[in-house]
Amino acid sequence: MRPRLKTLAWERAGDELRLVYDPRDRLVLPDPDGTVEKLLHLLREGGRTVAELAGELSLPVADVSAAVAALDAERLLEDGDRLGKLGPGEAERHFSNLAFLESFGTLGSSREDLLGRLRESHVLVLGTGGLNSNTIPHLAGLGVGRMTLLDRDTVDPRNFARQYLYRWDDVGSRKVARAADWVRAFDPSIEVEAIDLGVESPEQLDELVGRTRPDVVASGIDRPNEIDLWVNAACVRHGVPFVRGGMWVTSGTVWSVAPGVSACRACVPPTADPDAPDLAAIRLYRDGARPNRGIGPVAGLLGAYGAFEVLRYLTGFEPPAYAGRPLIVDFAGGCATSRTEWPRNPDCDVCGGR
Repeated sequence: MRPRLKTLAWERAGDELRLVYDPRDRLVLPDPDGTVEKLLHLLREGGRTVAELAGELSLPVADVSAAVAALDAERLLEDGDRLGKLGPGEAERHFSNLAFLESFGTLGSSREDLLGRLRESHVLVLGTGGLNSNTIPHLAGLGVGRMTLLDRDTVDPRNFARQYLYRWDDVGSRKVARAADWVRAFDPSIEVEAIDLGVESPEQLDELVGRTRPDVVASGIDRPNEIDLWVNAACVRHGVPFVRGGMWVTSGTVWSVAPGVSACRACVPPTADPDAPDLAAIRLYRDGARPNRGIGPVAGLLGAYGAFEVLRYLTGFEPPAYAGRPLIVDFAGGCATSRTEWPRNPDCDVCGGR
């Protein structure tokens, strides 16, 4: 291991050093004799083991090791031996991805390690319409290595308010084929499978998830009404995280299920009184006509939140944010956000005991 300092700045203020990597996080270190600053310069150059750093500073290895561990705890270091393995073309393609992931790199997992997890990952995308037509480009931009796309619709003029994967010449074409073509044209290194099919039963979904073996399922399918429970059951059974986004009328939501960790969708208890106002309103809404009110900014915002949650699952750069904790976006209230939480049911028929 050869610790390397990230791209941070510092200045001396008397006997102290002020370090800044992210303006929201400022670190002040005592350094009356300048030893810490010498260590920072050596770490910025990189290429030295802890023992070699200790030799140049004339300090015990244990002291330097403790200092390196303290800087790593602040996420200011990466292991130089885990960097520089990308070719020039790949490094240029993922320049911004690597710059973002640097913030979360550590001695044990560098930015290139995190990117590698993305390049080796597989996402099953259910529906290539409004929500996921915005999620798919984010996943492609991040460099997800493989996608399986499923949809059963054709491109229609009414899609153009929010579905930017498609072009006017695509009207009447099979949507999933055009979505797959878009991904291949965007980045030919991404492996794409297009499945032109609707979802008709929980057994079909279970077979699909079991056969394709994705790392994450991203769903944007709204019908039939039981679809979320079907996807949930298949994902919990196969141990695959499930990310879902959707819209009601003037609010949107993004949530996920981490099998064996969070509550699942089936843990959400039904209200005992079927005529309770909230449940009655939902029942009436579902039984009535439901025009798609998803405009571009709505689909774009929810698609981005969903893509961020997929990124969390695939890289582990931070824990999933919406696992059993749905994010609610109020489009009639300045896009204010709030959270709810599903209590995990230990007796749940789907995830209980897992």
